[in-house]
Amino acid sequence: MDKPWLPLVLALAACSSPSPPPETEPDAGIIGGCKLAYLGDPSAEPIMEVIALGPEGEIQSVSDGSSISLIFPPQGGRVVFAGVRATNVDPCAVRVAGALRDPATKQVRLDNRILNLVPTDDGYGRSDPADISSFSNIAACPNQWAEQDLFDKPYELTVSLTDRDGKKVTKIMTVTPRCDEPGREAECLCMCAGDYVLGMQCDPEAGVFDPDLDAGADASAPDAFGGPP
Repeated sequence: MDKPWLPLVLALAACSSPSPPPETEPDAGIIGGCKLAYLGDPSAEPIMEVIALGPEGEIQSVSDGSSISLIFPPQGGRVVFAGVRATNVDPCAVRVAGALRDPATKQVRLDNRILNLVPTDDGYGRSDPADISSFSNIAACPNQWAEQDLFDKPYELTVSLTDRDGKKVTKIMTVTPRCDEPGREAECLCMCAGDYVLGMQCDPEAGVFDPDLDAGADASAPDAFGGPP
């Protein structure tokens, strides 16, 4: 059966194009699409407070003489999660740098992050307590760099903020790191000790783990002090 209308339908189909997808607003949570309002007064000097994540994931205010928690991160070891709370800055694509310095050896461990500050109701913005990537993740342990214990000893903490307009503010203070994360204290005390040796295994519950005394060792062998098992 002839279909004289078929060429016309095919021609119309060839000339038409699918409708473009609706335009979407860039996600304000993505640094490249940040449209957050300016925090505070653009003509004023930036104001910054240092904050940190505590052992229960809470926000701690950090000042000279404060304790600061050594936290177990996804990559292992122990880190200081140092963040900021600030105003009179552009909250988009802020650079936050954190550094921990051993006062004895002057060795430093540092970390830089670019992030969007989360606005709060008081005209400030801060690192997001629900997102550890918005904090400077300063890798402190295993301790392969400080001559003293990384806990219960004073260290120098430096935190700086630079917004995309070049405004910058820096805080330098003395803090005391603590192994105070519930259920992880023993492992922290082991790997953050001043006499920690690379390759030493730390038991999460009992501290130092000696492979020679593992449950798999020969039960008939002498004990660690040379006596009978």
